[in-house]
Amino acid sequence: SHSGWSDIFFLGMDYPEGARVLNISVDLGVYGRDMDTRPPVEVFVRVIPEPVLRLTSIDLKTTKDITDLTDLFNFGNDYLGLVKAGVIASGLIPPSFEGSGQSLGEILSHVVGPGLGLEVVTQVNDIPKGSRLAVSTNLLASEMALLMRATGQTRNLEGPLDEAERRLAASRAILGE
Repeated sequence: SHSGWSDIFFLGMDYPEGARVLNISVDLGVYGRDMDTRPPVEVFVRVIPEPVLRLTSIDLKTTKDITDLTDLFNFGNDYLGLVKAGVIASGLIPPSFEGSGQSLGEILSHVVGPGLGLEVVTQVNDIPKGSRLAVSTNLLASEMALLMRATGQTRNLEGPLDEAERRLAASRAILGE
């Protein structure tokens, strides 16, 4: 069940004692069809030898090279609005940079090195849009955690986040929504 969308805290604020969320994580597979199970969402990041922010959604079959902040903050000009929101909410490119006139290339130069960029790849595995299974929130939380690790905002590059980091990633995922 989609829990009446109470998985997003602000929708349950008027009646918090009535909001109930079952929080589980499962790998997906169809018995008899799939040899292995897969997580519902996957996110990857890598440094690339071009000063761009390359955003790719495998399930939406779309890729875009972002070269300026105006394009990053334009959520309606492509199908990558959720991935863009994740980049912004993660702190990689903070919301305060919108309209600042700063160069995305210079920002990336400080984050990953001169002449380099980042590629963020997301994939939702066999869950239809509008399923009400909090897929977008989970995708954003995965993107948050990965980008926080990639930009040194966590103590460890692997393993579980500590409680403060986990809460920050969840809060940023809600901000991204």
